[in-house]
Amino acid sequence: MHEHKHNQCRRKVKHRKNVMKLIIFCITVGISLMFIYYQNLRKEINARQKWLETVLTGEKKWILENQGPEGEFYMNGSKAGDVNPYFACMAALGLLAETKNCPITETEEKAVGRYLDWHTGILLETDGKMGIYRKESGKLIYKEKADSEDGYLGMYLFLMGKYLEKTESTDLPENWKKGISLALKKIQSLMQDGITQVSEENTTAYLMDNLEVWKGLYELEHAGLKDVQAISEMRNKLQAQIEKLFWDDANQRWRIIENSDLYHQKEFYPDGVAQIYPLIYEFPVKEKKKQKILYEQFTEKFQGQKLNKKRNGFLWAMTGMAAAQMGDINNLLELIRNYETEYCENRKYPLYTGEAGWICMECEKLYSLYERKIKSGFLFYNLISKKLLRSDFLQRIMISVFYTRESALKRAGSFCL
Repeated sequence: MHEHKHNQCRRKVKHRKNVMKLIIFCITVGISLMFIYYQNLRKEINARQKWLETVLTGEKKWILENQGPEGEFYMNGSKAGDVNPYFACMAALGLLAETKNCPITETEEKAVGRYLDWHTGILLETDGKMGIYRKESGKLIYKEKADSEDGYLGMYLFLMGKYLEKTESTDLPENWKKGISLALKKIQSLMQDGITQVSEENTTAYLMDNLEVWKGLYELEHAGLKDVQAISEMRNKLQAQIEKLFWDDANQRWRIIENSDLYHQKEFYPDGVAQIYPLIYEFPVKEKKKQKILYEQFTEKFQGQKLNKKRNGFLWAMTGMAAAQMGDINNLLELIRNYETEYCENRKYPLYTGEAGWICMECEKLYSLYERKIKSGFLFYNLISKKLLRSDFLQRIMISVFYTRESALKRAGSFCL
C-alpha cells in the first residue's frame, strides 16, 4: 500500500516536471516566433521605406524640372506657362521633405531659396496682393487676381517658416525680412474678430483660409527667429477663434464659412475636405475624438475619391496628410501607391507640381510612421522576452504550476517521507 502511494507521488512529480519542461519549451518557441515576426516586419518595412525614398526622389526631380529661371515653379511644365504662387509654395515645401537616407540636398535648398526670392519680390511689388502669372513670349506676366489674400499669405509664411527651420537659417536677407513683415501686417489688417477674411474687398471668412494662415504663423513662430512674441500672440488668438467660430457643435462638424450652416454632405469639395482640413494642417483640436470621427466619416463617404484611374479633375493628394495625422498607414500607403502607378508615367495635367509637393511631404510622414512601428515592435519584443526569461518569473511559474518532490510527498502523507 505504502509502495503504491510512493509510486503515485513519483508519477505526480514526474508529470509536473514534464509540464514545466513543456511550458519552458512553449516560452522558447514563442520568443523565437516573436523574433522571426519582428525580423520579417523590419525587412518588409525597410523595403517600403526604400520605395518611399525612390518616390520622394522622383517627385523632387520633377519639381526641380519645373522651376523657371527667376525661381518660379510652374504648375506643369514651362511650356504651359502657368505659375500660381499658392500651389508653387506647396511644390517648394515638397523639396524640404526628407528621410534618414534622403536628406535635403544643396540643390534643393538653393531651389527653395530662389523661389522665396521670387515670391518675396512679387509680394513686395504688389503690396501683398499676389496674382496668377503666365509665361508669354518668354516673359512672366500678371494674368489675373488671386482668389484670396489670406490663404496666399498663409502659404508664403508656411514655406518661409519651414525653410528657416530646416536650414537653421538665422541671418535672413533684408528682402525676406521685409516680406515677412509685410505678410504679417497684411494678415493683421484682414483680421476681424480674430479670424481673417478673404481680402479687403471680400469680407467672407473661410475655415480653410484661416487654417492656412494659422499654419503659416505656427511655422514662422517655430522657425528659430529671435522675437516671435507678436507672432505667437496672433497665432494663439487665431487658434482659439477658429474653434469658437467655425465649430458647429449642434451638428458636430466644421463650418465652411463663419456664421453659415451651408453644407452639402455629398460634396467632396469644399464640404468634405473642410472636415479634415484641420488634420491636413496639423491644427491642435481640443477634443481629438471629434476629429477622429470626422476623418472616419470622410473616408467612408468618399471612398470613390481615392487616387485611381476613374478619378477626374484634381487629385487632392493633400488628403493623405490627414491619414498621416491619424496614423492610418494603410490608406496613406494606398494613396501614394496609386499616385505613382496612375499619374507619374505621363505626368499630364491635371497633375501639377503642388500635388507632387504634398506627395513628398507624405512620403516623409509615412517613413516616420514606419520608423515608429519598427521601434514599437522592437520594444514590445524586448519587453516580453526579458520578462519571460527572468529567473524570478520562471520561478513563480514553477511554484504555481508544479510542486517539488518534497511538497508532493507531503500531500500524499507522511508515510512517503
